Amino acid sequence: VNYTGCDSLFSTAADSTTVYIGGHERWADNPFGCDRAGAGAVSAPGMAGLDPGSGRAFTSSSDPTVGKYSHGRGLGADDMLVTTAGLWIASDNAFGSDICGENPDGTAARGHAGICFLPYPPG
Repeated sequence: VNYTGCDSLFSTAADSTTVYIGGHERWADNPFGCDRAGAGAVSAPGMAGLDPGSGRAFTSSSDPTVGKYSHGRGLGADDMLVTTAGLWIASDNAFGSDICGENPDGTAARGHAGICFLPYPPG
């Protein structure tokens, strides 16, 4: 179980290493806050990737308080699909954000209004 701080989740997808959650949330790992970041909350706007064993959010390689994945919030990530190549994310993207998470090499992934793709690492 992972708490968002009273925000909504609309979609899930999973592969062998990550459970992806998406919606209108602002945080993950936030059982101590409602409509605010509580102690230990991880910033995860629009989506998060969770460890399937612990349920905790994966964090950015450079900042443990920032989730590895994020997506422009709008009304939320409506649908996610895992394929052999990676994760596809569909959303309303009401604010035209191109933020789509983090590539396998740690650089920011970019999409375009309404859809983005996070490829699996090569190999």
